[in-house]
Amino acid sequence: MVYPARKRRFATAIPIFSSRRGGAERYLVNLARDLIDKGYDVHIYAERWEEAMEGVSYHRVRTIPWPRSLRLLSFAWGATQAMKKEDYDITLGVGNTLEAHVLQPHGGVHWAWFWRSLRAYDQPVERFFKLWGRLLSPKQWVSGWIEGAPYRRKALKKVVAISEMVKQDMIRWYRLQDEAISVVYNGVDIERFHPRNRRWREEVRRRHGLGEEFVLLFVSNNFRMKGLGYLVHALAQLKDRYPKSIKLLVLGRDRSLPYRRLAERAGVGEDVVFAGSTTEIEKYYGASDLLVHPTFYDACSLTVLEALASGLPVVTTSRNGASGVLEQMRDGWILEDPADVKSLSRAIEHFLNRTNHETACERARRKGEAFSEAFHFSRMRELFDQVIGGHEEERRRDG
Repeated sequence: MVYPARKRRFATAIPIFSSRRGGAERYLVNLARDLIDKGYDVHIYAERWEEAMEGVSYHRVRTIPWPRSLRLLSFAWGATQAMKKEDYDITLGVGNTLEAHVLQPHGGVHWAWFWRSLRAYDQPVERFFKLWGRLLSPKQWVSGWIEGAPYRRKALKKVVAISEMVKQDMIRWYRLQDEAISVVYNGVDIERFHPRNRRWREEVRRRHGLGEEFVLLFVSNNFRMKGLGYLVHALAQLKDRYPKSIKLLVLGRDRSLPYRRLAERAGVGEDVVFAGSTTEIEKYYGASDLLVHPTFYDACSLTVLEALASGLPVVTTSRNGASGVLEQMRDGWILEDPADVKSLSRAIEHFLNRTNHETACERARRKGEAFSEAFHFSRMRELFDQVIGGHEEERRRDG
């Protein structure tokens, strides 16, 4: 009699399992879907879930709701202990559990974010108080401790960095060896994010009072951290030379009033359009000409990869792990300092040239195709296979 092969048992933990949220939450929903399609038995440990996905076994993790530091700690401890009671072939940690076979922190390295992101506060007094607020915050110390815990556990077999920048941060902060870390960049849906979305160009532009101007797109729910203020100043510099040629389209849920006032003071109030949030962001890539993302810290911005797949060149900074996929002046432009307004305006101006822009759009799509979700998930499954193979080898050695 031939018995069917046993399904590989996979488990991971996330406080809220939902595709309607960003970052790790949406990623794990998509990864779970891929693993189910490939025959895995998928288990999700969460405080709550917003996805009724067939093939997923859900396990509720009870937490201490307040303060925030205890909520994080109780989730990390509870999820870790619950998963250890089961015989999973693969456990994946994304930065919120104390132990895992494969560690793939989606926020990068906490302490790298902690220090670099302070640069977003340009006033010394404000930066000083922000620093001390963080230093005195139990949440910050608990987050850092939870993130570092898996590196000290014997269960850890693979470390995955979502960008080369994150890899270097891991080496610096956790003293890992270069060869101990696999770099697997994020992936995006290259059919959803595609140059054919330019068919929505006229409709989206008309909705927001835009014509045939060169449209810069800014996407974030944290305007300060992603450098919107400096982008407004760069737009003001460019307006002197291109008075009616450029508009800035801002997407995101952050408070817009301070930036509306800034734009008015800078003389570009009529050139900046705040569009709020959207569930159809692919249409906005299709309606725009250049993504500008002058961030102070991003482990690996999905926005950059989505824009590339949509055929949109990108201006970003070296503080963004996704900058590691760009080629300077070919499909994008990498700034060293998000606060360098002169360099930012020069980068934008490069793509105002029609020839530069058309060539960069073609190269952007080719680059984006190399970072598909399908390819990313295949690389993750390869790593899972290696870990499972290691488990089997250990069992054979132990007799």
